[in-house]
Amino acid sequence: MDIKIHQPKIKGCDDSFFYDGLIAETEKFSLYAMGEIKIVTAQGETYSDDRARQQFENDKELDAGVREYLMNNWFEMVEKESGDTHCDVWYSYDEALHDLAEDNKTSESNDSL
Repeated sequence: MDIKIHQPKIKGCDDSFFYDGLIAETEKFSLYAMGEIKIVTAQGETYSDDRARQQFENDKELDAGVREYLMNNWFEMVEKESGDTHCDVWYSYDEALHDLAEDNKTSESNDSL
């Protein structure tokens, strides 16, 4: 089965910071952006979750504009049948989708044995 994308990559935004909720899924796995965000900007202002996301349009602005992460989110893969989470977390959209595709291939290979 192919990957079904629920949240396409936002141009210039690879960091998990810009995403929330279900990102993509295969027959066996779901990929989520999980966790809370709380940041302190370069100007000393504190923002959380969606308000924090509204402060930046891309990774470059994010890198330049955040002084400190008090909390950050991540991408996490969940096995649909068991609800178990993958042992890794990702902060890159591209890396998370790549590994979702790889785990899907491995799972399909094991199913055919």
